[in-house]
Amino acid sequence: MRRLASWLGRVLLLRLLLGVLVAASLGFLVATLVKLSGDYAQAGSLRGLWQAEWRGGQALRDVLGSGVFQFLFLVVGWSAYARLRLRELGQLRLRRSEQKYRSIINHAGEAIFLLDGQGRVLEWNKKSEDLFHQPRRNVLGRPLQEVVPELHLDMAQIFADVAKARRGLAYEVTVPQEGAAPRLLSLIFTTILPGSGPLAEREMTHVVIARDITSEKQFESRLSETEKLVGIGQLAAGIAHQLNTPLGAILLSAQMLEESAHNEDEQDDIRRIIRQTEQCRGIIKGLLNFARPTGTERGALDLAAIVRDTVYLMEKNLTVAGIEVTVEARTAARVYGNRNELEQVVFNLLVNAMDAMEGSGAGGQVAITIEDGGPGELRLVVADSGPGVPPATRASIFLPFFTTKDYGKGTGLGLSIVARIVHEHGGRIELREQAGPGATFDLWLPRAREGGVQVALIEDGDGDTAIIDLEGMGDGHSTADPCDDRR
Repeated sequence: MRRLASWLGRVLLLRLLLGVLVAASLGFLVATLVKLSGDYAQAGSLRGLWQAEWRGGQALRDVLGSGVFQFLFLVVGWSAYARLRLRELGQLRLRRSEQKYRSIINHAGEAIFLLDGQGRVLEWNKKSEDLFHQPRRNVLGRPLQEVVPELHLDMAQIFADVAKARRGLAYEVTVPQEGAAPRLLSLIFTTILPGSGPLAEREMTHVVIARDITSEKQFESRLSETEKLVGIGQLAAGIAHQLNTPLGAILLSAQMLEESAHNEDEQDDIRRIIRQTEQCRGIIKGLLNFARPTGTERGALDLAAIVRDTVYLMEKNLTVAGIEVTVEARTAARVYGNRNELEQVVFNLLVNAMDAMEGSGAGGQVAITIEDGGPGELRLVVADSGPGVPPATRASIFLPFFTTKDYGKGTGLGLSIVARIVHEHGGRIELREQAGPGATFDLWLPRAREGGVQVALIEDGDGDTAIIDLEGMGDGHSTADPCDDRR
């Protein structure tokens, strides 16, 4: 307020001085004209007036020596100084205003940039530099489509839509990334009309707020899949037995028909029925395994023995596929868990490796290693020689129903079941980043304590599971229910 009052005072003073200047100038002009008219009457002609007044310099000396002229000279000088000073103050105020709004934009939590009517960049904040990996000095004055060509935006159409709507409009754009999954960006366009704000005094300006919503969309997708799984669990439990009974009858009848087939063509048709029936039963089993409650019968187990037994059960399928499996235990491999669930983990990882190497036609290798995973943990490493996992699908590899297989060859539940079981055992699973072919899965599982131990399984509201060792009494192991009042 003080600065505004000072500025208004200077403006009023300047106007007062200008008024005095005009009045004094008019008075001096009138006095000069009166004097010249009297001198003209005495001289009788303009020539005589010139010789009497101006040629002798008397009139000029009178003008220059008069107090009025000196006053006018001071007023004109002060007026010029005041105008220059006001101009400097205005420029300073403009620079401060620009610095203020630029500071606000740079400290914003979102990427914000300004465009002119032709889509050229007028301003580019720090978050924009981070989001698009383009420094401000390289983008100012350039068209947005030239700065970020991967956006593929029709700027003219967007500006027309925003102007027609008379409000901000949001657009979602998928931006591909080399060697990584594509990003999903949200762009909100808003138009500032000429004269409606300090940023758009001369021409139309467009404000764009950009945000990376990839993680939000992934969370929404996972939430949707979770809701879907709830329905699947309720549905699967109700229809599993109803479907398995007729499927079992169909399978048994087809096997009996295969034995009594009269020719090779009939046997091929019957085998096709058997394969399709077994596939249907496998789908139902996968749904039941995914939706069934977590097993609570857990104890100390030899992880190496579980791995070798599972490989032995799959030996025929592995041999037919031309896949060689090696198992190496580099440390004592006793874990605490449920045997059936851990067998299912190894089984699904081997099936995943077999499917990955199936198309090569040349077989492959799977190396399973058990080693120390840190304090209180074992690490199970399953590495195959398949084509590997593309970067674009790495983030979705453990999501339910996500599959890269052809239609009918998989439900997309195998790796999600593995991740769920490992998580419920208090462990974790990761897909290792590596260059070249092959995929490597690292699983960390809790070690089993030697001797008697009592274990409580704690699960919070977020689904996180913790394994707490309690002081045991006697031999063996037991599972404690935290909600049991008798404990």
